[in-house]
Amino acid sequence: MANIRRTLRLLPHEDDLLRTLYREFNIPTDQYPQRPDDLIKLMTAFNNLTGRGEAAPDILHYMITRRKKKNWEKLGRDAGGDFTPPQFLFSEDEHTHLDIIHEEFQIASDNYALNGEAAKRLQDEFARRTGRIVPAMVLAAAMITRRKAGTLATLKPKAKEQDLGFSDIDQVAN
Repeated sequence: MANIRRTLRLLPHEDDLLRTLYREFNIPTDQYPQRPDDLIKLMTAFNNLTGRGEAAPDILHYMITRRKKKNWEKLGRDAGGDFTPPQFLFSEDEHTHLDIIHEEFQIASDNYALNGEAAKRLQDEFARRTGRIVPAMVLAAAMITRRKAGTLATLKPKAKEQDLGFSDIDQVAN
Protein backbone atom coordinates (compact mmCIF):
# COMPACT_ATOMS: atom_id res chain seq x y z
CA MET A 1 0.00 0.00 0.00
CA ALA A 2 1.33 3.47 -0.84
CA ASN A 3 2.45 5.77 1.93
CA ILE A 4 0.20 8.68 2.73
CA ARG A 5 2.06 11.89 2.21
CA ARG A 6 1.94 14.23 5.16
CA THR A 7 1.33 17.87 4.44
CA LEU A 8 3.46 20.64 5.90
CA ARG A 9 2.51 21.95 9.28
CA LEU A 10 2.72 25.72 9.28
CA LEU A 11 2.19 28.10 12.13
CA PRO A 12 -0.62 30.61 11.53
CA HIS A 13 1.81 33.43 10.70
CA GLU A 14 3.68 31.15 8.24
CA ASP A 15 0.40 30.21 6.56
CA ASP A 16 -0.48 33.92 6.33
CA LEU A 17 2.91 34.65 4.78
CA LEU A 18 2.53 31.86 2.20
CA ARG A 19 -0.92 33.17 1.29
CA THR A 20 0.51 36.68 0.91
CA LEU A 21 3.30 35.39 -1.33
CA TYR A 22 0.76 33.39 -3.32
CA ARG A 23 -1.28 36.55 -3.96
CA GLU A 24 1.85 38.57 -4.78
CA PHE A 25 3.13 36.00 -7.27
CA ASN A 26 -0.42 35.82 -8.71
CA ILE A 27 0.07 32.34 -10.16
CA PRO A 28 -2.68 29.73 -9.68
CA THR A 29 -1.62 26.48 -8.03
CA ASP A 30 -2.48 24.54 -11.21
CA GLN A 31 0.10 26.50 -13.21
CA TYR A 32 3.06 25.80 -10.92
CA PRO A 33 3.83 22.33 -12.37
CA GLN A 34 4.25 24.04 -15.75
CA ARG A 35 6.25 26.89 -14.21
CA PRO A 36 8.92 25.20 -12.08
CA ASP A 37 11.14 28.32 -12.03
CA ASP A 38 8.30 30.35 -10.50
CA LEU A 39 7.68 27.60 -7.94
CA ILE A 40 11.37 27.73 -6.97
CA LYS A 41 11.10 31.52 -6.56
CA LEU A 42 8.03 31.12 -4.33
CA MET A 43 9.80 28.45 -2.27
CA THR A 44 12.94 30.56 -1.92
CA ALA A 45 11.00 33.64 -0.83
CA PHE A 46 9.02 31.60 1.70
CA ASN A 47 12.10 29.87 3.11
CA ASN A 48 14.09 33.12 3.29
CA LEU A 49 11.32 34.92 5.15
CA THR A 50 10.55 32.08 7.56
CA GLY A 51 13.95 30.51 8.10
CA ARG A 52 12.50 27.16 7.06
CA GLY A 53 14.00 24.80 4.50
CA GLU A 54 10.95 23.42 2.75
CA ALA A 55 11.12 21.78 -0.68
CA ALA A 56 9.14 23.26 -3.58
CA PRO A 57 6.93 20.15 -4.05
CA ASP A 58 6.03 20.23 -0.34
CA ILE A 59 4.94 23.86 -0.55
CA LEU A 60 2.91 23.14 -3.67
CA HIS A 61 1.37 20.11 -1.98
CA TYR A 62 0.37 22.28 0.98
CA MET A 63 -1.36 24.81 -1.26
CA ILE A 64 -3.12 22.19 -3.40
CA THR A 65 -4.28 20.27 -0.35
CA ARG A 66 -5.77 23.44 1.10
CA ARG A 67 -7.37 24.31 -2.24
CA LYS A 68 -8.99 20.88 -2.55
CA LYS A 69 -10.42 21.30 0.95
CA LYS A 70 -11.77 24.70 -0.14
CA ASN A 71 -9.45 26.40 2.32
CA TRP A 72 -7.31 28.31 -0.18
CA GLU A 73 -8.18 31.51 -1.91
CA LYS A 74 -8.86 31.88 -5.61
CA LEU A 75 -6.89 34.43 -7.58
CA GLY A 76 -9.43 35.10 -10.32
CA ARG A 77 -9.46 34.77 -14.08
CA ASP A 78 -6.61 37.21 -14.70
CA ALA A 79 -4.19 35.31 -12.46
CA GLY A 80 -1.08 33.96 -14.06
CA GLY A 81 -0.72 36.87 -16.45
CA ASP A 82 -0.37 36.08 -20.09
CA PHE A 83 1.31 32.76 -19.38
CA THR A 84 1.00 30.27 -22.18
CA PRO A 85 1.95 26.75 -21.22
CA PRO A 86 4.90 25.49 -23.21
CA GLN A 87 3.67 23.42 -26.09
CA PHE A 88 5.15 19.99 -25.93
CA LEU A 89 3.54 17.93 -28.61
CA PHE A 90 2.73 14.30 -27.97
CA SER A 91 1.73 11.84 -30.66
CA GLU A 92 -1.46 9.84 -30.27
CA ASP A 93 0.71 6.82 -29.51
CA GLU A 94 2.51 8.75 -26.73
CA HIS A 95 -0.85 9.83 -25.27
CA THR A 96 -1.86 6.18 -25.25
CA HIS A 97 1.32 5.31 -23.37
CA LEU A 98 0.61 8.06 -20.81
CA ASP A 99 -2.90 6.68 -20.33
CA ILE A 100 -1.65 3.11 -19.90
CA ILE A 101 1.03 4.20 -17.42
CA HIS A 102 -1.60 6.15 -15.49
CA GLU A 103 -3.83 3.07 -15.24
CA GLU A 104 -0.96 0.72 -14.35
CA PHE A 105 0.61 2.96 -11.70
CA GLN A 106 -2.74 4.02 -10.17
CA ILE A 107 -1.24 7.37 -9.12
CA ALA A 108 -3.38 10.52 -9.26
CA SER A 109 -2.16 12.96 -11.90
CA ASP A 110 -1.48 15.77 -9.38
CA ASN A 111 0.90 13.51 -7.48
CA TYR A 112 3.39 13.49 -10.35
CA ALA A 113 3.87 17.24 -9.81
CA LEU A 114 4.05 16.85 -6.02
CA ASN A 115 6.13 13.73 -5.57
CA GLY A 116 9.61 13.59 -7.03
CA GLU A 117 9.81 9.81 -6.76
CA ALA A 118 6.51 9.31 -8.62
CA ALA A 119 7.58 11.87 -11.26
CA LYS A 120 10.89 10.07 -11.83
CA ARG A 121 9.07 6.75 -12.11
CA LEU A 122 6.69 8.27 -14.70
CA GLN A 123 9.58 9.79 -16.65
CA ASP A 124 11.55 6.53 -16.67
CA GLU A 125 8.55 4.42 -17.72
CA PHE A 126 7.54 6.87 -20.46
CA ALA A 127 11.13 6.87 -21.80
CA ARG A 128 11.27 3.06 -21.68
CA ARG A 129 8.02 2.72 -23.62
CA THR A 130 8.50 5.51 -26.16
CA GLY A 131 12.26 5.98 -26.39
CA ARG A 132 11.70 9.70 -25.76
CA ILE A 133 13.06 11.53 -22.73
CA VAL A 134 10.66 14.21 -21.57
CA PRO A 135 11.09 16.29 -18.38
CA ALA A 136 9.03 14.88 -15.51
CA MET A 137 7.18 18.16 -14.91
CA VAL A 138 6.14 18.29 -18.58
CA LEU A 139 4.74 14.77 -18.29
CA ALA A 140 2.98 15.72 -15.05
CA ALA A 141 1.45 18.78 -16.72
CA ALA A 142 0.34 16.63 -19.67
CA MET A 143 -1.34 14.16 -17.30
CA ILE A 144 -3.11 16.98 -15.44
CA THR A 145 -4.25 18.54 -18.73
CA ARG A 146 -5.63 15.18 -19.93
CA ARG A 147 -7.44 14.68 -16.61
CA LYS A 148 -9.02 18.13 -16.81
CA ALA A 149 -10.08 17.47 -20.41
CA GLY A 150 -11.73 14.23 -19.29
CA THR A 151 -9.53 12.02 -21.45
CA LEU A 152 -7.60 10.33 -18.64
CA ALA A 153 -9.08 7.16 -17.17
CA THR A 154 -10.56 7.31 -13.68
CA LEU A 155 -8.44 5.50 -11.12
CA LYS A 156 -9.76 2.41 -9.40
CA PRO A 157 -11.06 2.92 -5.86
CA LYS A 158 -8.35 2.45 -3.26
CA ALA A 159 -8.31 -0.85 -1.44
CA LYS A 160 -9.08 -0.78 2.25
CA GLU A 161 -6.43 -1.67 4.82
CA GLN A 162 -8.40 -4.76 5.87
CA ASP A 163 -8.39 -6.14 2.30
CA LEU A 164 -6.00 -9.07 2.39
CA GLY A 165 -6.07 -9.98 -1.24
CA PHE A 166 -6.48 -13.68 -2.04
CA SER A 167 -7.23 -15.79 1.00
CA ASP A 168 -7.45 -18.97 -1.06
CA ILE A 169 -5.61 -19.90 -4.25
CA ASP A 170 -8.92 -21.21 -5.67
CA GLN A 171 -10.13 -17.60 -5.82
CA VAL A 172 -7.49 -16.89 -8.45
CA ALA A 173 -9.09 -19.35 -10.87
CA ASN A 174 -12.57 -17.86 -10.44
